[in-house]
Amino acid sequence: MCSMQEPSLEPYILFVLQAEEFCDLISSGKFFNHVLEARSHYPTFTICYVTHKLTKYIYDREQSQYNNSDSSNRWKRPPVEQVLSKLVTHYDRVHSKDCTNEVQVAEHVVGLTTSLAKCKFRKPLSWLSVNANGVTIPKGFVDKGQLKKNAWFMSLLAIPKVQPRFALAIWKKYSTMRSLLKVYMDPNKSNREKELLLQDLKCEDCLGEESRKVGPVCSRRVYRMLMAENGEMEAEEAVKS
Repeated sequence: MCSMQEPSLEPYILFVLQAEEFCDLISSGKFFNHVLEARSHYPTFTICYVTHKLTKYIYDREQSQYNNSDSSNRWKRPPVEQVLSKLVTHYDRVHSKDCTNEVQVAEHVVGLTTSLAKCKFRKPLSWLSVNANGVTIPKGFVDKGQLKKNAWFMSLLAIPKVQPRFALAIWKKYSTMRSLLKVYMDPNKSNREKELLLQDLKCEDCLGEESRKVGPVCSRRVYRMLMAENGEMEAEEAVKS
């Protein structure tokens, strides 16, 4: 088991799934196909599945079904425990974790994404500092109170030279890390398209009016930082690679 002070050098691919999406994969019999497909594309990587409120979702669905006598729309509980057990006994370097809230999700994602915790020109970030003012939002910045509580926005802001207005423009277009990574992982897009994906997003000034665009430099920086294969690489090395 690796501590946060001694991050692993082992490459990984992370899938963050909503509880309903995870259950649908299992119910449809497609989950292990998903694992095998990920393994075929990334044979040397550890595969990590993170679910959000899975236990609560199953409990709520079962309670709802118990209270609803309508048998025409019955929900069948997927064999979640059996599937997770099989991951442990039949698959090497495939892990799973169910998080009970957004803070745990942020802890797990930021803990794995060690490149965000190795920024050269800023105070090193842990999941605690990302969630508690690890980086600074300027005074008077729009929605400052709300954004300080958003782990994804703060992670964007933790990337060196990504200005708050750039981070806000990206966050408004891609409200979760997962939504942006989904585009970055699209095999139908070229690396150049992915690097310039964010360049035309428009920023807002202090009055909430659109001004300049994110631009190609920031767009490349975000792409190369989030997609860096070496988690130990320093921020400036990642964006030059």
